Amino acid sequence: MEELNSKLSIEPPIILTEDLKEYGINEKKNIDKEKTRNRNQPYAFISGGDFGEQLTLDMYPETIGSASKGGMAFDNKTLGKNNELVSAKEVKFVSRIGTKLCKICKNKCPPFQITCLYCKSDNFKYMSDSRAGISSEAHIKYKHLIDVYIIFVQDYDNTTQTITIKCFKFSTKNSYFNTYIQNQYDSGKKKGGTCNFIPYSYDWFMSGPISIMNVDINISKNEPEIVYHLYNPLSDIYDDVPNSMLEKILTSKEKIIILDKTKLINGCFNYDYIKDIFKLRPKNIGKSRGSTSRK
Repeated sequence: MEELNSKLSIEPPIILTEDLKEYGINEKKNIDKEKTRNRNQPYAFISGGDFGEQLTLDMYPETIGSASKGGMAFDNKTLGKNNELVSAKEVKFVSRIGTKLCKICKNKCPPFQITCLYCKSDNFKYMSDSRAGISSEAHIKYKHLIDVYIIFVQDYDNTTQTITIKCFKFSTKNSYFNTYIQNQYDSGKKKGGTCNFIPYSYDWFMSGPISIMNVDINISKNEPEIVYHLYNPLSDIYDDVPNSMLEKILTSKEKIIILDKTKLINGCFNYDYIKDIFKLRPKNIGKSRGSTSRK
């Protein structure tokens, strides 16, 4: 393992590293299976939700799981002396490794399949529109018990054969985050709908993400190599907002707002400065997505 390069990092637990290695071994096999079986069936990176809950238990050893398979229980719980529920964490796992779209016949294909089964083309467009689904109804009902949302974001570099997992914490005490979810609850076509919380979007940065883990799993060899760049699940420090990212996510109207460039530190603005300038955007919630059909 490479030495952590952040002054705020602490030593990761051994069980976390073991679980990451096991995940790397399994996903390497799944990638190879997807490439060789060639049946339009995805095998790799399809069980992120369960893995996210497993990692959360590793990161917070004083907590317990839900003992539920897709039920209505809290994902992660902290109990008191008499086993009463003290607080809960909701866990989301977002994999940005999406399906491919054949540029020739426009059919979808698993991300690691070599050729399109429909037209035998290998000319693909890679898609990544994954997001964390947050139930606004559950949030409003249980936010007195839910202290944070733990959201993992997974990427994969095919060239270096490296899985990157970044983990963020979102506090239910954050004003923007709560307003964002409350707006969905109040304004959605169906009362209490789901927030499509997209990583690295405007709402994401305005909601005050707190980076608590950044780790690479290199699976190019038989034994995965684990490299931690950041690990501190106890951090309460909001991430700074890169100015380069603001240029991408702000609308033309928002870009008219004059930001004090003297407040830039290493190309980033402090979250406490940004949060007082930009507000919740008007939402076109409940808009029909049109008719859909199975293929």
